[in-house]
Amino acid sequence: MSEDLRARPGPVPELAGPPVFTRPAIPVQLREYWLEPRGRHAARRAPRWRHRLLVTVAVVLSLTATGLAIGIHTVHGRDSDISVTAGWPGIQYLIYVVWLVPLGELMLLIVGQVFYRFRFRVAPDGKFSHLLIQITTTGREQERVNEVIGQIRDYRLTMSFELWVVTEPGAGDRYPQADRVLTVPAAFIARSERKARALEYSRQARVALRLDRPDVKVLFNDDDVAPTRAYIETAFSADYDICEGITAPRTDYAVRPLGHFLASHADDMRTHACLVYCSVFQGILGRPLHVHGEGLTVTGQAEGRVTWNWPAFASEDLVFGQKAARAGLRWGWFHEYVELTSPWNLRDFITQRRRWLWGDIHGVLHRDVFSWPGAMVVVAKYVFGLATVVFSLTGLYLKVSGQLPASSPVYSVSKLAILSWLALFFSCGWIGASSRVAGRSADSRLLAAAAAVIMMPASSLLTLAGIFVPLVQGNPRTFQVISKTRQGGARSALAAQSHPLRP
Repeated sequence: MSEDLRARPGPVPELAGPPVFTRPAIPVQLREYWLEPRGRHAARRAPRWRHRLLVTVAVVLSLTATGLAIGIHTVHGRDSDISVTAGWPGIQYLIYVVWLVPLGELMLLIVGQVFYRFRFRVAPDGKFSHLLIQITTTGREQERVNEVIGQIRDYRLTMSFELWVVTEPGAGDRYPQADRVLTVPAAFIARSERKARALEYSRQARVALRLDRPDVKVLFNDDDVAPTRAYIETAFSADYDICEGITAPRTDYAVRPLGHFLASHADDMRTHACLVYCSVFQGILGRPLHVHGEGLTVTGQAEGRVTWNWPAFASEDLVFGQKAARAGLRWGWFHEYVELTSPWNLRDFITQRRRWLWGDIHGVLHRDVFSWPGAMVVVAKYVFGLATVVFSLTGLYLKVSGQLPASSPVYSVSKLAILSWLALFFSCGWIGASSRVAGRSADSRLLAAAAAVIMMPASSLLTLAGIFVPLVQGNPRTFQVISKTRQGGARSALAAQSHPLRP
């Protein structure tokens, strides 16, 4: 790359007057570091046997884990009778440990909150001079994107900032309040695909515009997400190379139709993960277990070190977060919210989870996406979730069938663990119903929080369905987007009825 395009320190001039719609001309020199193809449509199609093998292995492992948990074995009785029974010596101790997981999660939440309140690092005045808020979209939700842009404009943010929209060719550019609209050329070549490819194009644009500096922050956003003012201000002032806060399904939370109501409560699990695990793994350990692209904030220099130019087609946020940690960049976590929109029907819910799951699977199977330690973290995350469910249900079966001791001090502690888990989900429901835009009353939020507790078993089962159903369906091989508005969700539901077998 020529010298005049390299990052240089210095202030970014503030925008004068009202926002101006511009379309940047990306210099030809950018082509000097485009990597050779795999183009936009060059994804290699895995043979069907690989998918069948993967599903078979998953099913066998699940059945094996279930068998081990229940302790299925054969018993040889008198007269050579053979019977199959359940339970093995010591199983109750493992079940007791699993039953106490909610208490462990409560402790993680407390530790994460304490660390944030007392150890969160705020940058000195002047360290960061400019904020770039980027919304990446396929162009199908222009109305929703313009709503988000208008909401951010209404915050009257005090820092120097600009709003970018990055979209696909032919999607239109009707974003009058955006400062800059980037359309990713069809001819643009990168190792990454789909959304990650668009992110790489925008990164190269920032290099050309000398915005890849340590004093510039970039806040990434999806087209269905509205960060709160406090979120934006905290992310900008956070003295970290990369940081993020909490996702909460606060846009039209838990309202009709039924599919959206169920999906909203299933997204309570995401809020729960942010409160419990991200607060510790990102905020304290600096090694992310989960990463969400909504509200992910990095310095321009950090983005330049990690880039988005690696062979991934989904789960790009997790890949970026893990690569950032591996590169020695400082991770931070804070307690503010980005308000997302849950899928409007269950079909879209499965579509969304399918993209996430197969993005994770692709990363686990490819070392140029996830490193070995990163892949093991992702696998351990899924195994831990499965084991928790299996052993919890096994414990209930053994308790009902009388195979566990009738009295044990663990039962008293496990009741406390259940209460703590209920309290966690009550908090998630309260957070979900607390959007200032919705303007819900305290009574309405209280009802929504109680509903989150009642819906907890259904939310857990739906989350499991979001893993096993997409696993059986297979790799989507395309970047399937879902509707972000009620009208779009209704159209999607009608399409599903007309084409029930369509992938």
